[in-house]
Amino acid sequence: MFVEIKNDFGEMDMLSSKISDFCREQNISDEKHNNIALIVDELVTNVMSYAYPDGGEHTFSLKIEKCDNRVCMCLTDGGIPFNPLSLPNPDLESSLDERPVGGLGISLVRQLSEAVEYARVDDKNQLSIKVLI
Repeated sequence: MFVEIKNDFGEMDMLSSKISDFCREQNISDEKHNNIALIVDELVTNVMSYAYPDGGEHTFSLKIEKCDNRVCMCLTDGGIPFNPLSLPNPDLESSLDERPVGGLGISLVRQLSEAVEYARVDDKNQLSIKVLI
């Protein structure tokens, strides 16, 4: 599956529907489908929220395919250079009032994934994610 996405939150329903169709076609369990949907939702939300500070209309892409016993995803955007894997692990020990805002999403992506890799290729961010199914 390959889909181009506008940096518009109105695209989320379309994307969710395409992920559901893909998972059903590939006989992926509901649990893994939910994990994949959560990962994509978190990462796409981050791109829409932060990758394009100019606020203009942009498109980026998501490729998802079944690779043996894994789902392999690649999210590619032409936004500002940003490696989400460079973020420190979130502070889960302090009280909620003492914790900085943010950082939990990429931590969740790491927990739900077998592997996550970042590269900057041809002036684009590429985040590759593998989920064991």
